[in-house]
Amino acid sequence: MNPEGLIIELRQMMQEYPINSFRDEAESIKKEFEKQDQAQEKADKVAFDKANPPSDDLLAPEFQYDDKLRKEFNDLHRLYRKQKGEYQREKRKQEEKNLEVKREVIEKMKALIDEEENIGTTFKKFHELQDIWKATGNIPHDAYNITWEDYRLAVQNFYDYIDLSKELRDKDFERNLEFKKKIIARAVELNDEENIHKALRELQELHRMWKEDAGPVARELRDPIWDEFSAATKAIHDRRQAYYEEREKEAEKNQTIKENIVAEIKKITAAGANSHKEWQERLEEINVLKELFQKTGRAPKAVNNEIWEGYRNATRDFNRAKNNFYKEIKKEQQKNLEAKMKLVEIAEEHQDSENFAEGLEIMKRIQAEWKTIGHVPRKDSDKIWKRFKKACNAFFDKKSAQRNKDSKEETANYEAKLKIYDKLKTLIPDGDQDAMKESIENVMEEWNKVGRVPYSKRQIQDKFEKLVKAKFKAAGLSEEDAEMMKYQNKLNRLEDGSERDFKNERFYLKKRREEIKNEMIQLENNLQFINAKDDKNPFLVQQRKNIANLEKELSVIKEKQKQINILERQVNKEDEVSETKESTES
Repeated sequence: MNPEGLIIELRQMMQEYPINSFRDEAESIKKEFEKQDQAQEKADKVAFDKANPPSDDLLAPEFQYDDKLRKEFNDLHRLYRKQKGEYQREKRKQEEKNLEVKREVIEKMKALIDEEENIGTTFKKFHELQDIWKATGNIPHDAYNITWEDYRLAVQNFYDYIDLSKELRDKDFERNLEFKKKIIARAVELNDEENIHKALRELQELHRMWKEDAGPVARELRDPIWDEFSAATKAIHDRRQAYYEEREKEAEKNQTIKENIVAEIKKITAAGANSHKEWQERLEEINVLKELFQKTGRAPKAVNNEIWEGYRNATRDFNRAKNNFYKEIKKEQQKNLEAKMKLVEIAEEHQDSENFAEGLEIMKRIQAEWKTIGHVPRKDSDKIWKRFKKACNAFFDKKSAQRNKDSKEETANYEAKLKIYDKLKTLIPDGDQDAMKESIENVMEEWNKVGRVPYSKRQIQDKFEKLVKAKFKAAGLSEEDAEMMKYQNKLNRLEDGSERDFKNERFYLKKRREEIKNEMIQLENNLQFINAKDDKNPFLVQQRKNIANLEKELSVIKEKQKQINILERQVNKEDEVSETKESTES
Protein backbone atom coordinates (compact mmCIF):
# COMPACT_ATOMS: atom_id res chain seq x y z
CA MET A 1 0.00 0.00 0.00
CA ASN A 2 1.04 3.58 -0.52
CA PRO A 3 1.03 5.99 2.48
CA GLU A 4 -2.57 7.09 1.83
CA GLY A 5 -3.72 3.46 1.72
CA LEU A 6 -1.91 2.63 4.97
CA ILE A 7 -3.67 5.50 6.75
CA ILE A 8 -7.06 4.38 5.44
CA GLU A 9 -6.38 0.75 6.48
CA LEU A 10 -5.44 1.69 10.07
CA ARG A 11 -8.45 3.99 10.42
CA GLN A 12 -10.85 1.28 9.19
CA MET A 13 -9.40 -1.25 11.67
CA MET A 14 -9.86 1.19 14.54
CA GLN A 15 -13.49 1.77 13.51
CA GLU A 16 -14.53 -1.82 12.77
CA TYR A 17 -12.58 -4.08 15.20
CA PRO A 18 -11.88 -4.22 18.95
CA ILE A 19 -8.82 -2.10 19.71
CA ASN A 20 -6.94 -5.11 21.11
CA SER A 21 -7.51 -7.44 18.12
CA PHE A 22 -5.09 -6.09 15.49
CA ARG A 23 -1.86 -5.30 17.34
CA ASP A 24 0.40 -7.12 14.83
CA GLU A 25 -1.33 -5.55 11.82
CA ALA A 26 -1.04 -2.06 13.34
CA GLU A 27 2.66 -2.59 13.99
CA SER A 28 3.23 -3.77 10.38
CA ILE A 29 1.38 -0.72 9.05
CA LYS A 30 3.53 1.57 11.22
CA LYS A 31 6.81 0.00 10.00
CA GLU A 32 5.78 0.18 6.33
CA PHE A 33 4.59 3.79 6.60
CA GLU A 34 7.83 4.88 8.31
CA LYS A 35 9.88 3.10 5.62
CA GLN A 36 8.06 4.83 2.76
CA ASP A 37 8.02 8.16 4.58
CA GLN A 38 11.79 8.06 5.16
CA ALA A 39 12.36 7.20 1.49
CA GLN A 40 10.21 10.17 0.45
CA GLU A 41 12.05 12.49 2.83
CA LYS A 42 15.38 11.33 1.38
CA ALA A 43 14.15 11.89 -2.19
CA ASP A 44 12.89 15.39 -1.30
CA LYS A 45 16.23 16.20 0.34
CA VAL A 46 18.12 15.15 -2.80
CA ALA A 47 15.82 17.29 -4.96
CA PHE A 48 16.22 20.25 -2.58
CA ASP A 49 20.02 19.99 -2.58
CA LYS A 50 20.02 19.79 -6.38
CA ALA A 51 17.88 22.94 -6.63
CA ASN A 52 19.74 24.78 -3.85
CA PRO A 53 23.53 24.30 -4.04
CA PRO A 54 25.57 25.01 -0.88
CA SER A 55 25.88 28.74 -0.19
CA ASP A 56 27.40 31.07 2.42
CA ASP A 57 24.30 33.24 2.23
CA LEU A 58 22.76 33.42 5.71
CA LEU A 59 19.34 33.86 4.13
CA ALA A 60 19.70 30.77 1.93
CA PRO A 61 16.73 28.36 2.40
CA GLU A 62 17.12 25.33 4.63
CA PHE A 63 15.56 21.94 3.94
CA GLN A 64 12.39 21.23 5.88
CA TYR A 65 10.31 18.10 5.47
CA ASP A 66 6.77 18.97 6.48
CA ASP A 67 4.69 16.21 4.96
CA LYS A 68 0.94 16.32 5.65
CA LEU A 69 0.63 12.53 5.41
CA ARG A 70 3.29 12.07 8.12
CA LYS A 71 1.38 14.35 10.48
CA GLU A 72 -1.93 12.67 9.67
CA PHE A 73 -0.50 9.18 10.29
CA ASN A 74 1.29 10.20 13.51
CA ASP A 75 -1.94 11.75 14.88
CA LEU A 76 -3.91 8.62 13.95
CA HIS A 77 -1.32 6.23 15.44
CA ARG A 78 -1.14 8.36 18.57
CA LEU A 79 -4.93 8.00 18.94
CA TYR A 80 -4.58 4.22 18.39
CA ARG A 81 -1.97 3.97 21.17
CA LYS A 82 -4.13 6.09 23.46
CA GLN A 83 -7.21 3.90 22.90
CA LYS A 84 -5.15 0.72 23.26
CA GLY A 85 -3.62 2.05 26.50
CA GLU A 86 -7.05 2.88 27.89
CA TYR A 87 -8.25 -0.60 26.97
CA GLN A 88 -5.22 -2.22 28.63
CA ARG A 89 -5.73 -0.18 31.80
CA GLU A 90 -9.43 -1.09 31.94
CA LYS A 91 -8.60 -4.71 31.21
CA ARG A 92 -5.97 -4.78 34.00
CA LYS A 93 -8.38 -3.14 36.42
CA GLN A 94 -11.08 -5.75 35.66
CA GLU A 95 -8.57 -8.63 35.90
CA GLU A 96 -7.48 -7.39 39.32
CA LYS A 97 -11.11 -7.28 40.45
CA ASN A 98 -11.56 -10.83 39.12
CA LEU A 99 -8.43 -11.85 41.04
CA GLU A 100 -9.91 -10.51 44.26
CA VAL A 101 -13.13 -12.43 43.62
CA LYS A 102 -11.28 -15.69 42.94
CA ARG A 103 -9.05 -15.31 45.97
CA GLU A 104 -12.18 -14.74 48.03
CA VAL A 105 -13.67 -17.94 46.53
CA ILE A 106 -10.51 -19.88 47.50
CA GLU A 107 -10.61 -18.55 51.06
CA LYS A 108 -14.28 -19.42 51.43
CA MET A 109 -13.58 -22.96 50.12
CA LYS A 110 -10.88 -23.35 52.73
CA ALA A 111 -13.30 -22.15 55.39
CA LEU A 112 -15.90 -24.73 54.41
CA ILE A 113 -13.70 -27.46 55.86
CA ASP A 114 -13.97 -26.00 59.36
CA GLU A 115 -17.72 -25.32 59.28
CA GLU A 116 -19.95 -27.57 61.35
CA GLU A 117 -23.08 -27.60 59.30
CA ASN A 118 -25.26 -30.08 57.62
CA ILE A 119 -23.26 -31.78 54.88
CA GLY A 120 -25.92 -31.01 52.32
CA THR A 121 -25.74 -27.30 53.12
CA THR A 122 -21.93 -27.38 53.01
CA PHE A 123 -21.94 -29.13 49.62
CA LYS A 124 -24.45 -26.61 48.27
CA LYS A 125 -22.16 -23.72 49.32
CA PHE A 126 -19.21 -25.51 47.68
CA HIS A 127 -21.05 -25.75 44.35
CA GLU A 128 -22.12 -22.11 44.58
CA LEU A 129 -18.46 -21.11 45.06
CA GLN A 130 -17.48 -23.24 42.03
CA ASP A 131 -20.15 -21.44 39.95
CA ILE A 132 -18.79 -18.07 41.08
CA TRP A 133 -15.24 -19.18 40.09
CA LYS A 134 -16.41 -20.28 36.63
CA ALA A 135 -18.40 -17.09 36.02
CA THR A 136 -15.52 -14.83 36.99
CA GLY A 137 -13.44 -13.63 34.01
CA ASN A 138 -9.67 -13.60 33.39
CA ILE A 139 -7.16 -12.55 36.01
CA PRO A 140 -3.67 -10.98 35.55
CA HIS A 141 -1.36 -13.37 33.73
CA ASP A 142 1.39 -13.11 36.34
CA ALA A 143 -1.04 -14.32 39.05
CA TYR A 144 -2.70 -17.10 37.06
CA ASN A 145 -0.53 -20.11 37.95
CA ILE A 146 -0.36 -19.55 41.72
CA THR A 147 -4.06 -18.67 41.92
CA TRP A 148 -5.04 -21.76 39.93
CA GLU A 149 -2.83 -23.96 42.11
CA ASP A 150 -4.40 -22.53 45.28
CA TYR A 151 -7.87 -23.21 43.86
CA ARG A 152 -6.97 -26.79 42.89
CA LEU A 153 -5.61 -27.51 46.36
CA ALA A 154 -8.67 -25.99 48.00
CA VAL A 155 -10.97 -28.17 45.92
CA GLN A 156 -8.77 -31.23 46.51
CA ASN A 157 -8.69 -30.62 50.25
CA PHE A 158 -12.44 -30.19 50.34
CA TYR A 159 -12.88 -33.61 48.83
CA ASP A 160 -10.05 -35.36 50.65
CA TYR A 161 -10.31 -34.04 54.16
CA ILE A 162 -13.84 -33.01 54.86
CA ASP A 163 -15.86 -35.59 56.61
CA LEU A 164 -18.49 -36.13 53.95
CA SER A 165 -20.95 -38.87 53.43
CA LYS A 166 -19.65 -41.32 50.90
CA GLU A 167 -22.93 -41.16 49.00
CA LEU A 168 -22.75 -37.42 48.32
CA ARG A 169 -19.03 -37.50 47.52
CA ASP A 170 -19.39 -40.40 45.10
CA LYS A 171 -22.30 -38.64 43.42
CA ASP A 172 -20.20 -35.52 42.88
CA PHE A 173 -17.28 -37.65 41.63
CA GLU A 174 -19.63 -39.28 39.10
CA ARG A 175 -20.89 -35.94 37.92
CA ASN A 176 -17.30 -34.69 37.43
CA LEU A 177 -16.35 -37.95 35.68
CA GLU A 178 -19.27 -37.62 33.28
CA PHE A 179 -18.27 -34.02 32.46
CA LYS A 180 -14.64 -35.00 31.84
CA LYS A 181 -15.73 -37.88 29.57
CA LYS A 182 -17.72 -35.36 27.51
CA ILE A 183 -14.57 -33.24 27.25
CA ILE A 184 -12.59 -36.32 26.12
CA ALA A 185 -15.29 -37.26 23.59
CA ARG A 186 -15.17 -33.78 22.07
CA ALA A 187 -11.37 -33.93 21.96
CA VAL A 188 -11.61 -37.23 20.08
CA GLU A 189 -14.10 -35.64 17.60
CA LEU A 190 -11.71 -32.74 17.04
CA ASN A 191 -9.21 -35.17 15.54
CA ASP A 192 -11.53 -35.30 12.50
CA GLU A 193 -11.76 -31.51 12.17
CA GLU A 194 -10.23 -30.52 8.78
CA ASN A 195 -9.18 -27.06 9.98
CA ILE A 196 -6.28 -27.83 12.33
CA HIS A 197 -6.19 -24.26 13.62
CA LYS A 198 -9.84 -24.42 14.60
CA ALA A 199 -9.23 -27.79 16.28
CA LEU A 200 -6.28 -26.39 18.28
CA ARG A 201 -8.26 -23.37 19.44
CA GLU A 202 -11.11 -25.56 20.66
CA LEU A 203 -8.67 -28.03 22.27
CA GLN A 204 -7.19 -25.13 24.22
CA GLU A 205 -10.67 -24.27 25.48
CA LEU A 206 -11.26 -27.93 26.45
CA HIS A 207 -8.08 -27.86 28.54
CA ARG A 208 -9.29 -24.70 30.25
CA MET A 209 -12.63 -26.38 31.04
CA TRP A 210 -10.76 -29.48 32.33
CA LYS A 211 -8.77 -27.35 34.74
CA GLU A 212 -11.31 -24.77 35.81
CA ASP A 213 -14.78 -26.15 35.25
CA ALA A 214 -14.44 -29.88 35.92
CA GLY A 215 -13.97 -31.03 39.50
CA PRO A 216 -12.04 -34.07 40.77
CA VAL A 217 -12.99 -37.68 40.28
CA ALA A 218 -12.40 -40.71 42.42
CA ARG A 219 -8.73 -41.13 43.29
CA GLU A 220 -8.37 -44.44 41.43
CA LEU A 221 -9.79 -42.85 38.21
CA ARG A 222 -7.76 -39.64 38.23
CA ASP A 223 -4.73 -40.96 36.33
CA PRO A 224 -6.63 -43.15 33.82
CA ILE A 225 -9.07 -40.37 32.88
CA TRP A 226 -6.20 -37.90 32.50
CA ASP A 227 -4.24 -40.37 30.34
CA GLU A 228 -7.30 -40.79 28.11
CA PHE A 229 -7.61 -37.01 27.70
CA SER A 230 -3.84 -36.73 27.08
CA ALA A 231 -4.03 -39.37 24.34
CA ALA A 232 -6.81 -37.45 22.57
CA THR A 233 -4.75 -34.27 22.96
CA LYS A 234 -1.61 -35.95 21.59
CA ALA A 235 -3.48 -37.14 18.49
CA ILE A 236 -4.39 -33.54 17.66
CA HIS A 237 -0.85 -32.33 18.39
CA ASP A 238 0.53 -35.07 16.13
CA ARG A 239 -1.78 -33.83 13.39
CA ARG A 240 -0.53 -30.31 14.01
CA GLN A 241 3.07 -31.50 13.73
CA ALA A 242 2.31 -33.31 10.46
CA TYR A 243 0.48 -30.22 9.18
CA TYR A 244 3.45 -27.95 9.91
CA GLU A 245 5.89 -30.42 8.37
CA GLU A 246 3.79 -30.55 5.19
CA ARG A 247 3.46 -26.79 5.23
CA GLU A 248 7.22 -26.49 5.58
CA LYS A 249 7.70 -28.68 2.49
CA GLU A 250 5.20 -26.52 0.62
CA ALA A 251 7.00 -23.42 1.85
CA GLU A 252 10.28 -24.76 0.45
CA LYS A 253 8.61 -25.28 -2.94
CA ASN A 254 7.24 -21.74 -2.72
CA GLN A 255 10.75 -20.51 -1.92
CA THR A 256 12.10 -22.10 -5.13
CA ILE A 257 9.25 -20.67 -7.22
CA LYS A 258 9.64 -17.18 -5.78
CA GLU A 259 13.42 -17.18 -6.14
CA ASN A 260 13.01 -18.20 -9.80
CA ILE A 261 10.47 -15.39 -10.31
CA VAL A 262 12.86 -12.83 -8.80
CA ALA A 263 15.69 -14.15 -11.01
CA GLU A 264 13.47 -13.90 -14.11
CA ILE A 265 12.49 -10.31 -13.26
CA LYS A 266 16.17 -9.41 -12.91
CA LYS A 267 16.89 -11.11 -16.25
CA ILE A 268 14.16 -9.12 -18.01
CA THR A 269 15.42 -5.90 -16.43
CA ALA A 270 19.01 -6.61 -17.51
CA ALA A 271 17.89 -7.33 -21.10
CA GLY A 272 15.95 -4.06 -21.24
CA ALA A 273 14.20 -2.87 -24.41
CA ASN A 274 14.78 -0.38 -27.21
CA SER A 275 11.29 0.81 -28.05
CA HIS A 276 7.92 1.64 -26.52
CA LYS A 277 6.44 -1.56 -27.99
CA GLU A 278 9.20 -3.71 -26.48
CA TRP A 279 8.85 -2.07 -23.06
CA GLN A 280 5.11 -2.74 -23.11
CA GLU A 281 5.82 -6.39 -23.90
CA ARG A 282 8.36 -6.56 -21.04
CA LEU A 283 5.80 -4.92 -18.73
CA GLU A 284 3.20 -7.58 -19.57
CA GLU A 285 5.78 -10.28 -18.77
CA ILE A 286 6.57 -8.60 -15.43
CA ASN A 287 2.86 -8.32 -14.55
CA VAL A 288 2.38 -12.06 -15.17
CA LEU A 289 5.36 -12.80 -12.91
CA LYS A 290 4.07 -10.42 -10.22
CA GLU A 291 0.67 -12.11 -10.27
CA LEU A 292 2.32 -15.54 -9.97
CA PHE A 293 4.51 -14.31 -7.08
CA GLN A 294 1.50 -12.98 -5.19
CA LYS A 295 -0.52 -16.16 -5.75
CA THR A 296 2.35 -18.34 -4.52
CA GLY A 297 2.14 -19.10 -0.79
CA ARG A 298 4.61 -18.14 1.91
CA ALA A 299 8.22 -19.24 1.88
CA PRO A 300 9.93 -20.59 5.04
CA LYS A 301 9.82 -18.00 7.80
CA ALA A 302 13.62 -17.78 7.98
CA VAL A 303 13.88 -16.53 4.38
CA ASN A 304 10.41 -15.15 3.66
CA ASN A 305 11.28 -11.53 4.45
CA GLU A 306 14.54 -11.77 2.52
CA ILE A 307 12.76 -13.11 -0.58
CA TRP A 308 10.08 -10.46 -0.30
CA GLU A 309 12.73 -7.74 -0.08
CA GLY A 310 14.51 -9.20 -3.12
CA TYR A 311 11.22 -9.22 -5.04
CA ARG A 312 10.53 -5.59 -4.16
CA ASN A 313 14.04 -4.54 -5.17
CA ALA A 314 13.80 -6.45 -8.47
CA THR A 315 10.44 -4.89 -9.42
CA ARG A 316 11.72 -1.46 -8.29
CA ASP A 317 14.81 -1.85 -10.51
CA PHE A 318 12.61 -2.80 -13.47
CA ASN A 319 10.36 0.22 -12.93
CA ARG A 320 13.42 2.47 -12.59
CA ALA A 321 14.89 1.14 -15.88
CA LYS A 322 11.55 1.56 -17.65
CA ASN A 323 11.09 5.09 -16.29
CA ASN A 324 14.63 6.06 -17.30
CA PHE A 325 13.89 4.87 -20.86
CA TYR A 326 10.76 7.00 -21.03
CA LYS A 327 12.61 9.97 -19.54
CA GLU A 328 15.15 9.68 -22.36
CA ILE A 329 12.32 9.27 -24.87
CA LYS A 330 10.74 12.40 -23.43
CA LYS A 331 14.01 14.32 -23.85
CA GLU A 332 14.38 13.05 -27.41
CA GLN A 333 10.76 13.93 -28.20
CA GLN A 334 11.34 17.42 -26.80
CA LYS A 335 14.34 17.84 -29.13
CA ASN A 336 12.21 16.57 -32.02
CA LEU A 337 9.52 19.07 -31.04
CA GLU A 338 12.03 21.92 -31.15
CA ALA A 339 13.32 20.74 -34.55
CA LYS A 340 9.80 20.50 -36.00
CA MET A 341 8.85 23.88 -34.54
CA LYS A 342 11.73 25.41 -36.52
CA LEU A 343 10.34 23.81 -39.68
CA VAL A 344 6.88 25.15 -38.79
CA GLU A 345 8.36 28.66 -38.48
CA ILE A 346 10.12 28.30 -41.86
CA ALA A 347 6.88 27.08 -43.50
CA GLU A 348 4.87 29.94 -42.00
CA GLU A 349 7.58 32.42 -43.05
CA HIS A 350 7.37 31.31 -46.71
CA GLN A 351 3.67 30.52 -47.00
CA ASP A 352 3.00 33.94 -48.60
CA SER A 353 6.15 33.96 -50.76
CA GLU A 354 5.73 35.34 -54.30
CA ASN A 355 8.94 33.64 -55.42
CA PHE A 356 7.36 30.27 -56.23
CA ALA A 357 10.55 28.68 -57.56
CA GLU A 358 12.50 29.41 -54.38
CA GLY A 359 9.48 28.72 -52.15
CA LEU A 360 8.85 25.35 -53.82
CA GLU A 361 12.44 24.29 -53.21
CA ILE A 362 12.21 25.31 -49.54
CA MET A 363 8.86 23.61 -49.01
CA LYS A 364 10.05 20.35 -50.54
CA ARG A 365 13.20 20.44 -48.43
CA ILE A 366 11.43 21.04 -45.10
CA GLN A 367 8.76 18.43 -45.91
CA ALA A 368 11.47 15.85 -46.55
CA GLU A 369 13.28 16.90 -43.37
CA TRP A 370 10.01 16.66 -41.37
CA LYS A 371 9.76 12.96 -42.28
CA THR A 372 13.25 12.26 -40.93
CA ILE A 373 12.47 13.72 -37.48
CA GLY A 374 11.12 11.25 -34.90
CA HIS A 375 8.09 11.42 -32.63
CA VAL A 376 7.18 14.45 -30.53
CA PRO A 377 5.13 14.49 -27.27
CA ARG A 378 1.64 13.25 -28.01
CA LYS A 379 0.00 16.38 -26.60
CA ASP A 380 1.85 18.52 -29.16
CA SER A 381 1.81 16.15 -32.15
CA ASP A 382 -1.54 17.10 -33.73
CA LYS A 383 -1.15 20.77 -32.92
CA ILE A 384 2.21 21.34 -34.66
CA TRP A 385 1.31 19.05 -37.57
CA LYS A 386 -1.81 21.13 -38.25
CA ARG A 387 0.26 24.33 -38.20
CA PHE A 388 2.89 22.85 -40.53
CA LYS A 389 0.30 21.40 -42.90
CA LYS A 390 -1.69 24.65 -42.95
CA ALA A 391 1.39 26.71 -43.86
CA CYS A 392 2.48 24.26 -46.59
CA ASN A 393 -1.02 24.05 -48.01
CA ALA A 394 -1.31 27.84 -48.03
CA PHE A 395 1.84 28.08 -50.17
CA PHE A 396 0.83 25.32 -52.57
CA ASP A 397 -2.72 26.68 -52.88
CA LYS A 398 -1.31 30.09 -53.72
CA LYS A 399 1.14 28.54 -56.17
CA SER A 400 -1.66 26.50 -57.75
CA ALA A 401 -3.82 29.59 -58.10
CA GLN A 402 -0.93 31.44 -59.70
CA ARG A 403 -0.31 28.49 -62.03
CA ASN A 404 -3.95 28.57 -63.14
CA LYS A 405 -3.63 32.26 -63.75
CA ASP A 406 -0.31 31.82 -65.57
CA SER A 407 -1.68 29.06 -67.78
CA LYS A 408 -3.95 31.49 -69.60
CA GLU A 409 -1.12 34.00 -69.99
CA GLU A 410 1.30 31.26 -71.08
CA THR A 411 -1.14 30.07 -73.76
CA ALA A 412 -1.44 33.63 -75.02
CA ASN A 413 2.37 33.92 -74.94
CA TYR A 414 2.66 30.76 -77.00
CA GLU A 415 0.28 32.14 -79.62
CA ALA A 416 2.30 35.37 -79.72
CA LYS A 417 5.60 33.50 -80.08
CA LEU A 418 4.20 31.39 -82.91
CA LYS A 419 3.48 34.59 -84.80
CA ILE A 420 7.01 35.87 -84.07
CA TYR A 421 8.43 32.52 -85.20
CA ASP A 422 6.46 32.72 -88.43
CA LYS A 423 7.63 36.29 -88.86
CA LEU A 424 11.27 35.15 -88.51
CA LYS A 425 10.70 32.43 -91.10
CA THR A 426 9.62 35.02 -93.65
CA LEU A 427 12.89 36.97 -93.38
CA ILE A 428 14.83 36.42 -96.63
CA PRO A 429 18.36 37.79 -97.32
CA ASP A 430 18.20 40.61 -99.90
CA GLY A 431 21.90 41.35 -100.25
CA ASP A 432 22.02 43.81 -97.37
CA GLN A 433 23.56 41.65 -94.62
CA ASP A 434 23.56 44.42 -91.99
CA ALA A 435 19.89 45.08 -92.54
CA MET A 436 19.21 41.34 -92.32
CA LYS A 437 21.13 41.05 -89.01
CA GLU A 438 19.28 44.05 -87.62
CA SER A 439 15.91 42.53 -88.57
CA ILE A 440 16.85 39.27 -86.89
CA GLU A 441 17.95 41.08 -83.72
CA ASN A 442 14.67 43.04 -83.71
CA VAL A 443 12.71 39.75 -83.91
CA MET A 444 14.84 38.34 -81.07
CA GLU A 445 14.13 41.38 -78.94
CA GLU A 446 10.44 41.06 -79.67
CA TRP A 447 10.60 37.36 -78.77
CA ASN A 448 12.30 38.01 -75.41
CA LYS A 449 9.63 40.52 -74.40
CA VAL A 450 7.01 37.76 -74.50
CA GLY A 451 6.75 35.77 -71.26
CA ARG A 452 6.88 32.07 -70.50
CA VAL A 453 4.94 29.54 -72.53
CA PRO A 454 3.22 26.34 -71.23
CA TYR A 455 5.66 23.63 -70.20
CA SER A 456 4.31 21.24 -72.83
CA LYS A 457 5.12 23.85 -75.57
CA ARG A 458 8.65 24.64 -74.37
CA GLN A 459 10.20 23.10 -77.49
CA ILE A 460 9.22 26.30 -79.35
CA GLN A 461 12.29 27.89 -77.73
CA ASP A 462 14.71 25.40 -79.31
CA LYS A 463 13.04 25.72 -82.69
CA PHE A 464 13.28 29.49 -82.51
CA GLU A 465 16.98 29.46 -81.54
CA LYS A 466 17.82 27.04 -84.37
CA LEU A 467 15.96 29.25 -86.80
CA VAL A 468 17.81 32.31 -85.47
CA LYS A 469 21.14 30.59 -86.05
CA ALA A 470 20.10 29.58 -89.60
CA LYS A 471 18.98 33.13 -90.41
CA PHE A 472 22.26 34.62 -89.12
CA LYS A 473 24.20 32.18 -91.30
CA ALA A 474 21.97 33.17 -94.21
CA ALA A 475 22.91 36.78 -93.48
CA GLY A 476 26.56 35.83 -94.00
CA LEU A 477 27.73 35.09 -90.45
CA SER A 478 30.05 32.18 -89.75
CA GLU A 479 28.90 29.12 -87.81
CA GLU A 480 30.58 30.39 -84.65
CA ASP A 481 29.28 33.95 -84.98
CA ALA A 482 25.80 32.70 -85.71
CA GLU A 483 25.93 30.49 -82.60
CA MET A 484 27.04 33.44 -80.45
CA MET A 485 24.29 35.68 -81.85
CA LYS A 486 21.81 32.96 -81.05
CA TYR A 487 23.31 32.63 -77.53
CA GLN A 488 22.70 36.33 -76.98
CA ASN A 489 19.01 35.46 -76.87
CA LYS A 490 19.65 33.10 -73.93
CA LEU A 491 21.78 35.75 -72.18
CA ASN A 492 18.88 38.16 -72.40
CA ARG A 493 16.67 35.61 -70.69
CA LEU A 494 19.31 34.91 -68.02
CA GLU A 495 19.51 38.60 -67.20
CA ASP A 496 15.90 38.53 -66.03
CA GLY A 497 16.20 35.07 -64.48
CA SER A 498 17.25 33.80 -61.05
CA GLU A 499 20.63 32.94 -59.59
CA ARG A 500 19.69 29.31 -60.03
CA ASP A 501 19.40 29.83 -63.81
CA PHE A 502 22.95 31.18 -63.84
CA LYS A 503 24.17 28.14 -61.90
CA ASN A 504 22.45 25.72 -64.25
CA GLU A 505 23.90 27.37 -67.34
CA ARG A 506 27.38 27.46 -65.80
CA PHE A 507 27.11 23.78 -64.94
CA TYR A 508 26.02 22.89 -68.47
CA LEU A 509 28.86 24.86 -70.13
CA LYS A 510 31.48 23.40 -67.79
CA LYS A 511 30.18 19.88 -68.29
CA ARG A 512 30.09 20.27 -72.09
CA ARG A 513 33.62 21.71 -72.10
CA GLU A 514 34.93 18.68 -70.23
CA GLU A 515 33.07 16.34 -72.57
CA ILE A 516 34.65 18.04 -75.66
CA LYS A 517 38.12 17.74 -74.17
CA ASN A 518 37.60 14.04 -73.41
CA GLU A 519 36.29 13.42 -76.94
CA MET A 520 39.28 15.21 -78.48
CA ILE A 521 41.70 13.16 -76.37
CA GLN A 522 39.97 9.96 -77.47
CA LEU A 523 40.09 10.99 -81.15
CA GLU A 524 43.76 11.95 -80.97
CA ASN A 525 44.53 8.59 -79.32
CA ASN A 526 42.76 6.87 -82.21
CA LEU A 527 44.98 8.69 -84.72
CA GLN A 528 48.05 7.06 -83.22
CA PHE A 529 46.92 3.71 -84.60
CA ILE A 530 46.54 5.04 -88.17
CA ASN A 531 49.33 5.73 -90.72
CA ALA A 532 49.59 9.50 -90.62
CA LYS A 533 51.21 9.60 -94.12
CA ASP A 534 48.09 8.22 -95.78
CA ASP A 535 46.18 11.50 -96.12
CA LYS A 536 43.56 9.88 -98.32
CA ASN A 537 42.51 7.39 -95.69
CA PRO A 538 38.74 8.13 -95.25
CA PHE A 539 38.77 7.27 -91.56
CA LEU A 540 41.77 9.56 -90.98
CA VAL A 541 40.08 12.39 -92.88
CA GLN A 542 36.88 12.00 -90.84
CA GLN A 543 38.74 11.88 -87.53
CA ARG A 544 40.62 15.08 -88.29
CA LYS A 545 37.38 16.72 -89.40
CA ASN A 546 35.74 15.66 -86.10
CA ILE A 547 38.65 17.11 -84.10
CA ALA A 548 38.40 20.39 -86.02
CA ASN A 549 34.65 20.61 -85.31
CA LEU A 550 35.23 19.93 -81.62
CA GLU A 551 37.90 22.66 -81.48
CA LYS A 552 35.41 25.12 -83.00
CA GLU A 553 32.73 24.08 -80.49
CA LEU A 554 35.24 24.37 -77.65
CA SER A 555 36.06 27.90 -78.78
CA VAL A 556 32.36 28.76 -78.80
CA ILE A 557 31.91 27.24 -75.31
CA LYS A 558 34.78 29.34 -73.98
CA GLU A 559 33.25 32.44 -75.48
CA LYS A 560 29.88 31.59 -73.94
CA GLN A 561 31.52 31.17 -70.51
CA LYS A 562 33.19 34.55 -70.99
CA GLN A 563 29.91 36.23 -71.92
CA ILE A 564 27.98 34.67 -68.99
CA ASN A 565 30.69 35.81 -66.56
CA ILE A 566 30.48 39.36 -67.91
CA LEU A 567 26.67 39.30 -67.62
CA GLU A 568 26.73 37.91 -64.04
CA ARG A 569 29.19 40.58 -62.88
CA GLN A 570 27.05 43.25 -64.47
CA VAL A 571 23.89 41.96 -62.79
CA ASN A 572 25.60 41.72 -59.36
CA LYS A 573 26.91 45.28 -59.74
CA GLU A 574 23.45 46.60 -60.57
CA ASP A 575 22.05 44.76 -57.50
CA GLU A 576 24.68 46.34 -55.24
CA VAL A 577 23.93 49.83 -56.58
CA SER A 578 20.22 49.24 -56.05
CA GLU A 579 20.71 48.02 -52.45
CA THR A 580 22.98 50.97 -51.64
CA LYS A 581 20.39 53.39 -52.98
CA GLU A 582 17.60 51.80 -50.94
CA SER A 583 19.75 51.88 -47.80
CA THR A 584 20.55 55.59 -48.30
CA GLU A 585 16.90 56.47 -48.86
CA SER A 586 15.81 54.57 -45.74
